[in-house]
Amino acid sequence: MVAPSRADTSISRRSNLVLLLLLIVFMLLAVLSSPGVTVTLDEPLHYHYGLFVLEGKTDRIDDSSMPVSALNAFPSYIASYLPYGLLKNVLERFFIARLITIVFAALFASVVFRWSEALYGFAPAVFSTILYVLDPNMIAHSQLVTTDVFAAGMIMLSMYLLWKFANSQKTSYGLACATAIGLSQLVKYTAVALFPLGFAALLVHDWPLLRSAFRKRGYRILTRYAGRLIVYILTSLAIAVAILNVGFFFNRTFTRVRDYRFRSELFRSLQAGMPALGGIPVPVPYPYLEGLDWMRDTEQTANRYGNVYLLGHLSKPRGFPGYYFIASALKVPIATQVIILVSLAAFLADPRRRGQFLHNEIFLLLPVAVLTIYFNFFFNAQTGIRYYLVFFPLLYVFSGSLFVGWRKLPGLTRATSVMLLVYLGVSVLSYFPYFTPYFNEFVWDRTQTYRYLSDSNLEWGQSRDDLKRYLSEHPDAIYNPARVQAGRLVVGGSDLVGILENPARYAWLRDNFEPVDTIAYCYFVYVISPEEISELCARTDYCR
Repeated sequence: MVAPSRADTSISRRSNLVLLLLLIVFMLLAVLSSPGVTVTLDEPLHYHYGLFVLEGKTDRIDDSSMPVSALNAFPSYIASYLPYGLLKNVLERFFIARLITIVFAALFASVVFRWSEALYGFAPAVFSTILYVLDPNMIAHSQLVTTDVFAAGMIMLSMYLLWKFANSQKTSYGLACATAIGLSQLVKYTAVALFPLGFAALLVHDWPLLRSAFRKRGYRILTRYAGRLIVYILTSLAIAVAILNVGFFFNRTFTRVRDYRFRSELFRSLQAGMPALGGIPVPVPYPYLEGLDWMRDTEQTANRYGNVYLLGHLSKPRGFPGYYFIASALKVPIATQVIILVSLAAFLADPRRRGQFLHNEIFLLLPVAVLTIYFNFFFNAQTGIRYYLVFFPLLYVFSGSLFVGWRKLPGLTRATSVMLLVYLGVSVLSYFPYFTPYFNEFVWDRTQTYRYLSDSNLEWGQSRDDLKRYLSEHPDAIYNPARVQAGRLVVGGSDLVGILENPARYAWLRDNFEPVDTIAYCYFVYVISPEEISELCARTDYCR
């Protein structure tokens, strides 16, 4: 075994130090902006389900809560067994539950760095990780007791381990990948896609060698490869099923198909259309398959979320084709978009890099392509860019390819790259500490953001303390006015456009007046005179 040289040790130390600094920056941004974030609409369900899991209860309380939330609830659960005192008080704070998500988000940032470094080198890894660290959407959702950031991180980790397994054929990486995929099933149902994506990526990766071997050795090599692939798939499924059962405490595992009480039209039709399968016991916990059914029903009927809003238009239950293309164009920093698009163009233009696609980038870009198509054209619950975060880390790793051979790049290219990062930092930090309602400079006027997107893109209950403070400082202000009236009026972005409320309720306000200010960029302030109301009543029917 060859001992590492001093140069290698120095490079490793530099790499670890830079990574540590980037993680500290991410943690500081998330932690320092967190105190003002009030409990959002979805957090209580995730938090309480986490407590139920720690108490041994895994029956479903809604369609999206998953056992991973037990990590967030664990400090509070420990506190319940402690005597009254400082430690108990600290562990019971909701911030501590959120801190768990922040820590895992930082750990996932380290995977971005290590994967980009392994593929492209040190400087590309720095750029990739900066895109992650300064992603306002990632920062915002790392502060919450939800599953979105966990899902993004676990999908990336699973594909990273699959890449290492595919290129090394080491059993240890294969088992680690299967375990990561299994654990991902306890995080978010989007992770189900890892099974077909992993299979497809592995098959495409092996295709050139398989084709070459087939020409030399015929069908025998295909038979051997198929057998090995089947072993991989069955092993991964067995590990995933085992992890699911442990995570859900074997809750009614092996319930027969006929004994499920499905809600969604899809699952009910499958159950009714295949009576011969009714007696088959399902080897996964009942609440896992039940949750998948509930999610399908929610998406198709919109019975748990309000109207979908995009560019001034509402839709329910169907969403808007291409919704996430537009949401990304407005919610992802412009500098980040430029780097991603140029990295894709540079990759396609370079035959040498394209030649490595099946070995490396297939594990990054195949999930991105498939999930992009799914979320934009087949997913109806378009309530925020948070769903779309699942493949952002993969894009950030890939974006490092633009900076390969950093020291040899032209000076103008390097200067432009650094300026883009400076622009990125200025744009993101200009919203500090309010990262949830971040919009890039395509929406320059922050009093107009509600005209483009709403729901968890804008106002998700995260700034109620700022609202209370404003109302106490402006006792004349009227929050959510019940009728057409003059004065200082304050309306949240979701109410203003009609996400949960009747869309017609504030039509008089949003269609005839402009906000003069915002509260935390998500509540909109109007100052309207009696004369303006009189004029409105004279020319419209709003006052009747």
